[in-house]
Formats: sequence, C-alpha cells, structure tokens
Amino acid sequence: MNNLTTLENLSVNFKPGTIDFPQAEELKKLVADKLEQTKGLVATDESIKATKASRADVNKLKKAIGDVRKKYKRAWNAPFELFETTLRALEGDCDSASQELKLTIDGFEETQKEERKQKVQALIEEMAPNYGVKSEDLPIADKWLLKSTPQKTIVQEIGEQMKVLVNLYKERDEIKKKCMKSDLAPAPYIEMHENGMSYIDVSNKIEADLIDRENTADLFKQAKQAEVAEQKAAMTDIGDGRLVDKNGEIKQELQLVTFTLKGTMGQLDDVARFCVANGIEVVKASNRETVIE
Repeated sequence: MNNLTTLENLSVNFKPGTIDFPQAEELKKLVADKLEQTKGLVATDESIKATKASRADVNKLKKAIGDVRKKYKRAWNAPFELFETTLRALEGDCDSASQELKLTIDGFEETQKEERKQKVQALIEEMAPNYGVKSEDLPIADKWLLKSTPQKTIVQEIGEQMKVLVNLYKERDEIKKKCMKSDLAPAPYIEMHENGMSYIDVSNKIEADLIDRENTADLFKQAKQAEVAEQKAAMTDIGDGRLVDKNGEIKQELQLVTFTLKGTMGQLDDVARFCVANGIEVVKASNRETVIE
C-alpha cells in the first residue's frame, strides 16, 4: 500500500491517447468531391431549386462531420474530466483551509499591533509632561507600530515630534497675542495654523486682514463724511454750530469720537463725572477690564 506523504510520490496512471483514423484521406476526398460539385453554381429562375438543394447537402455534410467529432471528443474528455473534478475538489479544500489559517494569522497580528499601539501610547503619555505637551496632540505614526521598528527609534522620534509640538504651541500663543492686540478673533487663524499653514503665512494673513479692515474703515468713514456733507449742504447754517433743515427744525452740529482710556478706577470715575457734568452723551461704553502693568 502506498502511503502518500507528498505530491512527489503521487502515482497517476496516464498514457497519452491515440485515435486511429484510417479513412481520414478518404473523408477528405469525399468532402472535396462534394464541394467541387457546388463550384460555379448560379442562382437563376431555372437553377434556384438545385442551388438550394446543393447548399442543404453541404450543410448536412458539415453536421454529420461535426457529430462524429463531438462523439469522440466526449469519449476522449470523459476520463480527464473525472480526474480534473477530483483534483479541483481537493484544491477547494486547500483554499478553505488556507482562508481559515489567514483569519487566524490576521487576528494574531492585529492583536500584536494593538498591544504595540498601547505600549506606544503609554510611552507618549509618560514623555509628554517632560516636554510640556498634551499626549492627545501627538498622533501615533504607523512606523511605530511595526514589529521591525526598534524601541530606541520610537523613543527618539516621539521626542522629536514633541519638540515640534512645543514650537507649534509657542507659535499659536504668538498668533493669539497678535490677534488680541489687534482686536481680531484668534480662532480662524489658530485653525489655519493647525491645518498646516506656517506661522509666517498666518502672520502675513493677519497683517493683510488688518490692512483690509483699515481700508474698509476708511471707505466707511469717507462715505459717512460725504453723507454728512450732503445733509449739511441741504441746511442753513445760522452760526454757533446750529443748522436749520428744510422743515425749519434746528439741528446741532456735534462731534463723535471714540476713546480707549486707561487709568485708575478713581481717574476713570472722574472722567465719567466730567462727561455727565458737561452734558457729554456717552453713546457706547465697554465693560471695564482690569490689566496689570
């Protein structure tokens, strides 16, 4: 009994088949003679039936030849088809086993990867306080999760990335200060920086926006001045800053100015009392803000 252990010992009784076709030449001659009879035939009223009959004979001959070919092909293929069916079934069994093994391997590797990820995360959280950064701000690089990456390399690269974070923190603080100093909302500019825009480009953007704001303010001021000039031109100046409109009402020409004052609480209280005592209307006032200088 043959105990099969490898395919090198597989025994297959195979003999290349032969088909004896002694009348091949006679068949060739038969077909040639039949086809020779159809050459030169034309279709006329007198010959159309004979021409159609000849074509029918040729088609019948072709079918008969095909039937013989198919008969022996089926007999020829039958042994191999049985042989192939057996082997393909075994190949399918191997595919199923391979897929199960793949799932097992993938699950194991995913578990190892998750364990390495947790170790890297713990390392980041341990190192973060030393650099003054937030551990959640440092994404884990795919390279750090590879089994082939040495621990020393991971520690070194984490340190380098944390130094980058420290610099980014400083840049964002500077951006915030610039915005607050210029009375700009810092959030949009911080977001630009977080999305990858360099500190220099963000600073240039702030400067450009300030210029645009000043230009817009100048245009608004000019339009307002033109409007006041138009109103004044339509009135009669009766002196002492008084104007009479078209309805005969007396208007007062006043000045509007905005100050940002800084002083002690008592000094600002004195200013407020002065305004009230002299009939100066406070159109708009912000809440007091305490600063230390």
